[in-house]
Amino acid sequence: MPRDVRALKSLLPPRLFALLRRLRDLGRRLRRLHLDRPRARREAARQEVEALGPGPTISLVMPTYKSDLGYLKQAIDSVCAQHYPHWQLCIVDDGSADRRLEATVRRYADADPRIRFEPLAQNAGIAAATNAGLALCEGEFVGFLDHDDKLTEDALLRVAQALAADPELDVVYSDSDKLTAHGVRADPFLKPDFSPVYLLGAMYIGHLLVVRRTLAEAAGGFDSAFDTIQDFEFFLRVSERSDRIHHIAQTLYHWRAIPGSIAAGTDQKDDVAELQARAVSEHLRRRGVAAKAVPHAAIPHRAVLAPRNGAPTPRVGIVVAKQREGGGLDRLLASIDELTERASFAVTVVEPAPGPFFRGRANNRGATEAEGEYLLFCCEDVEVETPGWLEQLLLHAALPGVGAAGPLLARPDGLVAQAGVAIGLREPAGPMLAGFPADGDGYYGSLPCAREVSALSADCMLVRRAEFEAVGGFNEFYSSRYEDFDLCRRLGARGLASVYVPGARLVNHRLPAEERAAEDGLDRALFVDCWWDELVRGDPYFNPGFAQQIADYVPAGWRERVYRVTTTLSRR
Repeated sequence: MPRDVRALKSLLPPRLFALLRRLRDLGRRLRRLHLDRPRARREAARQEVEALGPGPTISLVMPTYKSDLGYLKQAIDSVCAQHYPHWQLCIVDDGSADRRLEATVRRYADADPRIRFEPLAQNAGIAAATNAGLALCEGEFVGFLDHDDKLTEDALLRVAQALAADPELDVVYSDSDKLTAHGVRADPFLKPDFSPVYLLGAMYIGHLLVVRRTLAEAAGGFDSAFDTIQDFEFFLRVSERSDRIHHIAQTLYHWRAIPGSIAAGTDQKDDVAELQARAVSEHLRRRGVAAKAVPHAAIPHRAVLAPRNGAPTPRVGIVVAKQREGGGLDRLLASIDELTERASFAVTVVEPAPGPFFRGRANNRGATEAEGEYLLFCCEDVEVETPGWLEQLLLHAALPGVGAAGPLLARPDGLVAQAGVAIGLREPAGPMLAGFPADGDGYYGSLPCAREVSALSADCMLVRRAEFEAVGGFNEFYSSRYEDFDLCRRLGARGLASVYVPGARLVNHRLPAEERAAEDGLDRALFVDCWWDELVRGDPYFNPGFAQQIADYVPAGWRERVYRVTTTLSRR
C-alpha cells in the first residue's frame, strides 16, 4: 500500500475509507470502459464487414475550390476512417491553383492508393468538376461528399449492407445533420422514404447520396446550367430512370453550416429559388405532366405546382354527406361557389337516412349519384379558404402514381388541424403537424410542400372515380372513423399514393368535443386488424427517428427529456 494511502487510512474511519476505495475502483472501471468503447465499435464493425463478404466498391467524388484546409482534412479523414474498406475517393480541384491544397491532397493520395487527385487547369464550376470526378470513378456505385462535410465512420458500411440486402437497388440516401463552424452537431434532418411528390417542392434528398455508376452516366452526369443546385437537378433526372431508391433512416452525413452555404440558412444563395423551379418544371415536362413549378411566395427554397396554360380540368362530383341540421352545409356550399375558379363540378348532398349515421355508407350512396371523372368527398363542417383549391387538388391527383389528394385542414385560429395522416404511431392513425402555424414551413417544408402521406381524411378527399370503384368504395363496416384511412391504404395496395396538397386549404369548424364523440373502439379495432402488418412496419413517410406518440416531428428522446425536466421543476 503506498505511503500516502496508508496515511489517509490512519486518518479516516474504516467504513469511510472502504467507501472511498470502492469509488476509486469504480472510477477506474468507468474510465477503462470509456477508453475501450472506440475499440469495441471497431471490433463490432470488423465483424459486420466480415459477415458482409465482398461488397461493391463505392467511389466518392469530392470537388474542391479554395477549400479551407482544416475542413478539407476532416472531410478526407472521415473517408479514411470508414469501417467499410471497399471505397475510392476521387478529388478534383476546380482550378483554384492553390499549391497548399494540392500538396495536402497529394500527401493523402501518396499514402493511400484508393485516393485519386486531379487538378483542373481552369475553374469550370462545381458541376463540371463533379463530372471530372465521375470520370475517375471505378466503383460500381458513386457517392458525393462536399469538401467541408464529414461522413460517419459507418456510413459506407450501412450503404453496403443496404445494397447487399437488395441487390436490385440503384440509389441509396440517408438522413443527415449539420455541423456548426465550431464542429457542433445540430439540426437533424430525418427524412421520409422516397417521396417523389415531396421532391417537387423541397430539395430533400441531399446527402448522403449513392447512385449506381451506370445510372449516373445514363442520366448524363451534372448540368452546369444548374450550378448551386446541381445535385438536386441531377437526382431529378436519376429518379426518371429508376424507382429502386432506398432510404437509410440513420444520420450518416454531417453537412457543414458555414457562411455562404445553404446549410447556414435559406438566404445564403439568392438564385436558388428560380433554379429550383426551373429544374422541377423541366422534370415535369420530361415526364409529360401538364404542370409547372414556381417559387413559393413566402418561404425560401420551396416550390409549388401550378397548371400549365391550357391544361384541361376534368369534371368533379362533390359528395357531401349531411349528418345533421344547421348552417354548416350552407357555409360550405357558398365557399365552394365563391372560390372554385376553373374546375367544373356538381354537388350531391346525401340527406340523412333513418337509423345511425355511417359516413362511409352515406358517401358510397352519394358516389353512385354523383357525376364526374373525379369524386370529392366533403363533410359539412369544412369551409374552403383558398381560391383555386379544387384546381390544386386535381393537379396533384393527376400526377403519376397518385390515387387520392387532400388539402391542408386548418382550425379557425389559423393552426393546423391536419396535414395528412400518419399510421403506426401510438394510435393506429393520427393527424400530422396538428397545432403548427398553418402558414409556416413545418419540418423542412412539410407544410408548404405537397408530399406523399399514408392516409387522408374524408373531411375533404379527392379520388379518381375509376380507382374508387376498383377498390370497392368505402368499407361500410366502419361507422364514423377510419373508413377514409382504410380507403387510402387499399389504394396504396394498388401502388397508388395519397398526397397532401397545401395549395388547397380548408377550415374545419368541428369542435374538439365533437371529434372525441365520434371515436369508436370497434372502428379502431377493425382498422388495426385489417392493417396490422403495415402498422407494425411504421409509416414510410414519418421517419422512425421521430418520437412516435404523435406526428409532430419531434426527434425521439427530446420529448422524454423535456418531460423529465418539466416534471423535476414542477416538484420544486
